[in-house]
Amino acid sequence: MRIAYTTTFDAYDVHNWSGTPYHMSQALINAGIEVDYLGSLVRKLPPFFKLKQTWNKIISNQRESPRFNIVAAKHYSHQIKQKLSARSVDAIVSPLINPIAYLDCPQPIILWTDAVYASLLGFYPPFAYHSAETIQQGNQMTAECLSRATLAIFSSDWAANGAIELYGVSRDKVKVVPFGANIETYPSFHAIRDIIKKRSTDKIKLLFLAKSWERKGGDIVLAVANALHEAGHAVELNIVGYSPKLQPVPSYVNCLGYISKHTPEGKNRIQTLLAETHFLFVPSRAEAYGIVFCEANAYGVPCLTTYVGGIGTIVKNNINGMTFALDASISDYCNYIVNLMHDRTRYEELALGAYQEYETRLNWKSAAAQVKEMIKCVI
Repeated sequence: MRIAYTTTFDAYDVHNWSGTPYHMSQALINAGIEVDYLGSLVRKLPPFFKLKQTWNKIISNQRESPRFNIVAAKHYSHQIKQKLSARSVDAIVSPLINPIAYLDCPQPIILWTDAVYASLLGFYPPFAYHSAETIQQGNQMTAECLSRATLAIFSSDWAANGAIELYGVSRDKVKVVPFGANIETYPSFHAIRDIIKKRSTDKIKLLFLAKSWERKGGDIVLAVANALHEAGHAVELNIVGYSPKLQPVPSYVNCLGYISKHTPEGKNRIQTLLAETHFLFVPSRAEAYGIVFCEANAYGVPCLTTYVGGIGTIVKNNINGMTFALDASISDYCNYIVNLMHDRTRYEELALGAYQEYETRLNWKSAAAQVKEMIKCVI
């Protein structure tokens, strides 16, 4: 089986989209699929687009998005069609809507992504400022892509339901296959048991690992850590990816800034933090998926988060973590943490459950195997 893997950027660059297209494509290769990378496309926008974009931002604080522009999407699809003419492939696979929205070709088109446009409107903060024209074009592009797709595979039930309910896509061609963790190595089962056993018994260790402080609920994490400290519990909060302006920085908080997992030093630092922490704590206000939860599970770390967007497909209550309501109180989080930490056996079972969820369904090997079988059925 040979596929064309289509992206607007270089999918072989692990820095693009947090490495998801790279790890996805590598998993397909490891599953025995030959992959032709069709990417690094040239973007073409309508005349005076930049002028209109600037004008709308100044006058009405609305955003004209080049990502959701029909002229750009058609030019992307045209480039893909030209590249396909010199290749013999069985199917087209893309993690993006843009390059395949207007692609007409004899091969089946497979979309494997984390959200549809309409689901993001009013959900992710930047989408709140899209202009009426961008909204119209974003929805039209998505509808065109979904109509051309033979299979529309989504990383979560939330995303799949968005395609069905908001765009009327037939349930027959909508599938759910969770993304895996964007990591190359992880501990063995025997190693993870020792790692979990060695976690502190006299201090609660929390890890916030995210770049977006507000959207990812960093303020909630800080408030919970403070409440635990005020209640007399020994607590340590490590904040990675964002540097909140705290004056002064509480003694129990370590602001570690950005740590790149693409360098050996950064990778080792993050692995050490995950090995030692009791919980990954990222109570997102908006989240299409959340690969960081899969990565935490790979190190036997249960996740404390919210039941929004695609998170519910990853985190199962009392199996690999706990999802809370968006309006959950600080005491709701504290009570769950304290009760679990007072029952070491229960905590260790949850941590092992997190590892098993990664091993069985939240890894790219498992995901690629499922998608390979789906592609076989349509070529």
